[in-house]
Amino acid sequence: MHSDYSASALAAGDSVRIVAARTTATVAQAQSRHGCSPTVTAALGRLLTGAALMGPYLKGRERITLQINGDGPVRALVADVTAGGRVRGYPVRPRSELPLNDRGKFDVGGIVGRGFLHVTRTFDTGLPYTSAVPLATGEIGDDLAHYFAHSEQIPTVVGVGVLANPQGVLAAGGFLAHCLPGADENTIEVLERNARSLPQVSTLIRRGLSPEDIVASLGDTLGARVTHVQPVAFACSCSRDRVVRALIGLGLTELESMMRLDDDTEAVCDFCGRRYYFSPQEIGEIVESASADLPASDQSASHD
Repeated sequence: MHSDYSASALAAGDSVRIVAARTTATVAQAQSRHGCSPTVTAALGRLLTGAALMGPYLKGRERITLQINGDGPVRALVADVTAGGRVRGYPVRPRSELPLNDRGKFDVGGIVGRGFLHVTRTFDTGLPYTSAVPLATGEIGDDLAHYFAHSEQIPTVVGVGVLANPQGVLAAGGFLAHCLPGADENTIEVLERNARSLPQVSTLIRRGLSPEDIVASLGDTLGARVTHVQPVAFACSCSRDRVVRALIGLGLTELESMMRLDDDTEAVCDFCGRRYYFSPQEIGEIVESASADLPASDQSASHD
């Protein structure tokens, strides 16, 4: 399988930015880790692809997190991206499923339902900024375009797609194009027309088109030129040390309860599904090493 990556370009006299990505292996990794149904795979894969498309210009510790909360069977989807094309994500109800829609396609809008898209940008300083918009259709691509138009006031064309079956992910990818300050007012119409003329993006990926090929098709007549490419991969930043810090955050009372259990304490990373186990003895060691750092009120409350 070809490796996943994104290609970024400028077009129309550098007044348009275009990003296209192949995310087949990344979405397959997410499907495998979370045991997603085909429709949830399509929904999560589209959101992961959207995150990958928004990530090429991140630097340092910057992060973008996309979260969809809806009233559909999956309830919520989360995806985030950090510098270098590292993406991860998860669904709240991975095995939820719906029949194909009237067009014979995955009913992503139905599995998501009505709700909101929250976009959080975490800057290099660690400070986050979150904005939210109502879901336009629940189909993910429409919702991302709606976010750019209404929250950032940037005319944007978005296409994301996943081709999957019960056996796995066959193709996944997407494109994002938006106008920069100074763009001609007719440029977005050209981009929209070009996007409508293309087959579904997952079909293009399945046919073997590269991100550069998709950029060229979307930027046809606009003189698109690729400025850089970067890998895209499912990658999680969880670690045992981070889990220990999360356990300490529960407080001394809860930790001492875990210490008295006969069985190991299990912690599972939502993003990647990795499981971490701590024996009662290990929990005791965490309590001993952390006691000096816990609030005095917490320490006294645990001995009441």
